[in-house]
Amino acid sequence: VRSDRDKFTIMLDVKHFSPEDLSVKIIDDFVEIHGKHSERQDDHGYISREFHRRYRLPANVDQAAITCSLSNDGMLTFSGPKVPSNMDAS
Repeated sequence: VRSDRDKFTIMLDVKHFSPEDLSVKIIDDFVEIHGKHSERQDDHGYISREFHRRYRLPANVDQAAITCSLSNDGMLTFSGPKVPSNMDAS
């Protein structure tokens, strides 16, 4: 998670999940990221995975301009620009 003056960004490694296994929702002032896949075989046997992450959005994030993307190598990037406050102008 990175929160600087201009932007709020979350990056998660979700390489074990397909896009259909993931959901990203904004509920009130939180972003909720959930991933779940059913049991599947790997090199060691069978495995199922599930995670749920919840992050508080900074108050000055422009929720209408938030983007979320999934890269080919399984990195989920959630990002939103921050609206400058009056105190930033001084």
